Amino acid sequence: MFSFSNTVRPILIMVLLLLSFLLVSTNTRAATTESLIFVAVNDELVEFPEAKPFNFEGVTYVPLRSLATTVNAEVLYDPNGNSVTVTKGSQTMKILIKENMYVTESLEKLPIAIKTVNDRTLLPLRFIAEYLQLEVTFHAEGPIARLLDHNGVIQLTTEQLYLNNKEKMDAEKEKWKKAIEEKKMKEVNSSKIAYLTFDDGPNANTAQILDILQKYEAKATFFMIEPKIWKFEEEVRRMVTENHTIASHSVTHDKNKVYSSPESLLNEMNVTRETLFALTGIDSHLIRVPYGSKPYLTKDYRDLLAKSNLQVWDWNVDSRDWKGSTKEMITTVKSQVASQKKKNATPIILFHNLPNTVEALPEIIEFLQAEGYVLKAYDPDHHFMVNFWNDTRI
Repeated sequence: MFSFSNTVRPILIMVLLLLSFLLVSTNTRAATTESLIFVAVNDELVEFPEAKPFNFEGVTYVPLRSLATTVNAEVLYDPNGNSVTVTKGSQTMKILIKENMYVTESLEKLPIAIKTVNDRTLLPLRFIAEYLQLEVTFHAEGPIARLLDHNGVIQLTTEQLYLNNKEKMDAEKEKWKKAIEEKKMKEVNSSKIAYLTFDDGPNANTAQILDILQKYEAKATFFMIEPKIWKFEEEVRRMVTENHTIASHSVTHDKNKVYSSPESLLNEMNVTRETLFALTGIDSHLIRVPYGSKPYLTKDYRDLLAKSNLQVWDWNVDSRDWKGSTKEMITTVKSQVASQKKKNATPIILFHNLPNTVEALPEIIEFLQAEGYVLKAYDPDHHFMVNFWNDTRI
């Protein structure tokens, strides 16, 4: 078993955690990169009835409760679901679920990549193992991630463990493969896609917007103002955890400053982009310029953005949530979506993080879903042009 001093062990945990955080966060939407992995403790495979462990870009995620109880650890969620505490012997770790943070033994908060599947909390396996002082080995066939608790009985080699469970694992892999294929076919058959986009946040209304999106299983794209990102870190991390897309909208949102020169615009976007990366590990190349790309984003500006490999997204449906009443906003969206439908165009809907938006959003989502639209987040791997200049470079 790995053995660490009280000083070295927390440092190693921190390093492993940060590595896994960066690896996972940069590709949270690439479902095709997820693969099933089996987890064993000593000589027994662990059963995960609600959510299966999976490997994502080299990082293994496991349901926290199922694994912890298997190794005789106590798991305690707070009544509001904001945190979970795991205790095994003298080892205790506290995870702040909604903040995407964990609390160290010195009471310092550090970021952790958390996934939620079927309302189950999944964490990086190696992080859990190191915290609970369990040895981790990997077997390519299976594949199997094996935790060794030397306080228990270990009689099988990893190869014997694999052969004893091969038939069961093969059946599970077939079920997993079938589920993935069915999900892909459902997405392919859902030819009608709409994109909800939110500008000028995050702010005090963003958490409610995320709650509504979660309720309706809708994804969205958030174009954010840099100083606000630091004020609402929890909401930004939650966007990533819940598989929304994060993007830049400037630092000042002041047209006189933003558009004072092409370099000024690029600098504001890069500062915002760097802040998002520092907080989430995601390097987003997507931007939306303040007030839309016309008339300010003239050729000199677009040349520099294209050279810098930044993609610009405008919109084709304007909710006008900043202007009218909730009722007017809903009517406006429905009317403009109908117009886009006649053109066989994909609706890109502009919202802001406003109380008016929070009030209208459920009815708008219900309308879109009733019309057969799947509400997706921007996918950087499948960028398509949405700018008022029809500039294919951005």
